[in-house]
Amino acid sequence: MMHLSTLLFHVFLAEFSRLTESFNHHKPTSLVVPRITLNEFLSSPIYKSPVLISGICSPESVESLAEKLIDTFGAKIVQMQQKIKYEEDERVHNDPTGFTSRPRRNKSKELETKNPRYATTTEIYDIPLEECIDYMMESRHTDSFFAFCEGLLPNPTTAPTTSDRSKAINTGENASDDVSCKLRNIREAPFPKQENWFDYFPRSIQPTDAIILAGAGATSTLHRDPFEWTGTSFCLEGTKIWRFVIPPLEEEGGGGVSVVDEAFGSYRLDSIAWEEDEEGDSVVLSAGWQSDMTLFESIRDRFPTAFEWATMEENDQEAFLHMMEEVGTSVTSICPSAEALDALIAICDNRGKEASIIGSSTEKKILFQTAIQQPGDLLIIPAHCWHQTYAPVPSIAVASQRCSANIDGANVVRHVLDMAALSNHDKPVPHALRHSTFEEGIGKKIVSDLFNHLSMI
Repeated sequence: MMHLSTLLFHVFLAEFSRLTESFNHHKPTSLVVPRITLNEFLSSPIYKSPVLISGICSPESVESLAEKLIDTFGAKIVQMQQKIKYEEDERVHNDPTGFTSRPRRNKSKELETKNPRYATTTEIYDIPLEECIDYMMESRHTDSFFAFCEGLLPNPTTAPTTSDRSKAINTGENASDDVSCKLRNIREAPFPKQENWFDYFPRSIQPTDAIILAGAGATSTLHRDPFEWTGTSFCLEGTKIWRFVIPPLEEEGGGGVSVVDEAFGSYRLDSIAWEEDEEGDSVVLSAGWQSDMTLFESIRDRFPTAFEWATMEENDQEAFLHMMEEVGTSVTSICPSAEALDALIAICDNRGKEASIIGSSTEKKILFQTAIQQPGDLLIIPAHCWHQTYAPVPSIAVASQRCSANIDGANVVRHVLDMAALSNHDKPVPHALRHSTFEEGIGKKIVSDLFNHLSMI
């Protein structure tokens, strides 16, 4: 006899497949980010577009690491964001479960934003990380919970060189160091024998890893990263949908990332400042780019709940991943805001031939790329790549960043120098810092030269 959960799964799968087919012929097309193994990546690295490295460690290791992370940092106070979304004519959001009426701890601020169709109220609370996880389990699209927790994970105690990296990153002396070192081993695996120049930054301003908790329906902001670094995301629990907007190629007359910045109405957010002298004068070293638009404004009727997704995953992993890709690539299943959709089309038009699928019977616009990230997946995010995430189910991930000599060393140095110039610091830049590319093995000297220059301006 067929188990009830299996029967419900097949009923749901048939219904969802029917609904999916109804919009497949009309949706603009998104490319799916390639999913490859670590060995495949090492044989043929991909640095200019997003890539998912699947199964970078065993499921048992991922589960153990997730448990250790929660055990180690569960009592730490973090900031949790609650976002309540309602259509413009819904001035009051009613929750039939009564969940949102529960008392909150340490409410710190409340913000309200609007776009032509929806309004959003955002509240911030200071609560223990383990309690934050409980809220994530109650999250949904119209009342979602999200936490971006920086500063919990320590940096390794020493900056490793190329020759002794593996030894240096495995010398954790306590639980938090141990978790941090294991995470670093994972994210560094695709970059063997490559320095991470951030290791040579003064410890007080080294970029830190972030633990990211997302309840079902939660989104990150639409942004591109500060320092113009290479970003990484390692998923420990749950599944995340990523949408990436790749800038038009400058060499093909597409205008580069500035076209995307302008289309999204971006603004800058300072991220790191360096104070060199006792008077407290500082130089802003980095600023990211952010937009108030969203690639995940609304979901269509009968969008699967977190429980339905979990049931599908348990019964048929292949069908689960296929359906995730279907909704992640569809702008009628998870809809961008009207402003964001207009911006995507404008960006697409700047790409010319690279914006259509070769060989299609009818040309379809590629508005963005989509990645479905699952536990054990390491996602590599190149510089200048705008992105935003959506959580169809609760998830835990760790975000990090790196700077390699031949991948983004020149980006990071130029970014810091440009930010110093914006602060009215215009002392001539040493020749050693003005290269368009750098060789491996000189990172420590280049970073030293950079901060010597900054200390004199």
